Amino acid sequence: MKWRRFVQVLALGHMSLIVATWPLWIPTAAFPRVALIEAAGHGGASVEWLCLAILLASLTGMMFGANPPVQRVASVGLGVSTLALIVINQHRLQPWAWQFVLLSLILAAADGQTARRAWQWLVISIYFWSAWSKVDVAFSATHGYFMLAGFCKSLGLLSLCEGLPKQVITTLPALIPLVEFLIAFGLAFRSTRRVALIGATVMHVGLILALGPLGHGHQPGVLIWNLFFLIQNGCLFAKARAELPDQNRDSSEPVAPSDPVASPVVRGNRLATVIVAAAMLWPAFESFGYCDHWPAWAVYASHPERVTVLVPVDEIAKVRPALDQYLAPHWSNDEWYSIRIDRWSLDAVRAPIYPQDRFQVGVALAICEQFGLNRISVVIEGPANRWTGKRTVNQYPDRAAVEKLASSFRCNAIPYQGVSPQKMQELN
Repeated sequence: MKWRRFVQVLALGHMSLIVATWPLWIPTAAFPRVALIEAAGHGGASVEWLCLAILLASLTGMMFGANPPVQRVASVGLGVSTLALIVINQHRLQPWAWQFVLLSLILAAADGQTARRAWQWLVISIYFWSAWSKVDVAFSATHGYFMLAGFCKSLGLLSLCEGLPKQVITTLPALIPLVEFLIAFGLAFRSTRRVALIGATVMHVGLILALGPLGHGHQPGVLIWNLFFLIQNGCLFAKARAELPDQNRDSSEPVAPSDPVASPVVRGNRLATVIVAAAMLWPAFESFGYCDHWPAWAVYASHPERVTVLVPVDEIAKVRPALDQYLAPHWSNDEWYSIRIDRWSLDAVRAPIYPQDRFQVGVALAICEQFGLNRISVVIEGPANRWTGKRTVNQYPDRAAVEKLASSFRCNAIPYQGVSPQKMQELN
């Protein structure tokens, strides 16, 4: 497959997911927004619209560019504009968005052969770290069973699934990370690549069934990303033999010989190698708090922290009717109501909420500010121990305590734009 086709595949996938999650990428007031760096939240809506315009123009250039130089410039524009939009609102750091930032920079820097190898190793690392994130005692009983139930539901076998012995229900979901590990190792070696590709195809089809309209009915974004993996994997791994250099490169694509004239190409290949190596190694620091869950490919993992936002009963009227459908009496204290901010995120921006506790603490502060609440409380169940499932629970009983917590994070947790009650009423 030629370098140009890889660029077009990336652009098509990125465009599809931007459209599917469009409210997430515009300066909407439907859901609180928290910048990754506090200063980035002060640029105003005009900066976001400019970044979005560059992103869309870059996608157009990648899809229809007449030659590789145009597509390379467009790839740089795509990576930089997407990254800028993420810094402005960390909710946009969806796992697919992070993948596309990395790939756009790789394709901008490297020649065809190097870009393909780098892309292959990035995909292999995604499968590996996704599997590792699911190796914990809680996965089988939570997200693992959720996937199993969705798959059975899509086939009309939900009652059969629910009637299985407990030992079987616990064992079957545990096969999911095992399959991901086998796919990762299988794709890494040419001799096992064909079998691994078949396994990956079956897994993604199963996920589309489990999470799609026949299963749990999730938002289109997660289904499109799985479909992208099916197409991407076929492009990257379908051929068992190595392609000859002239088969893998457009005639106008620069070659990387050893003479000094080609030094920019050599430097580009080295830069792409550094990017993919860093992306492969960074997830190892997730357990130490130096890598967020989604850049570590912890997708549908059970160990990330859990944040509960609580509003006292005597202030419930202030958040109604805007948040009425997301309110529920707290299970342990009838003087408080919890707000399901995860469901609110899915409805408002058609994307799952960013799983880091700092972002969700920022959401809590935005709710407090925008709805004029005098009291709010946040309960954080820390990351689950991988082998015991135990969590450390901390409660922050008032706004002052929540604000102090927000100021303690390494990255920003202070919201720069909350939710508009009027906008919420329009959405409802």
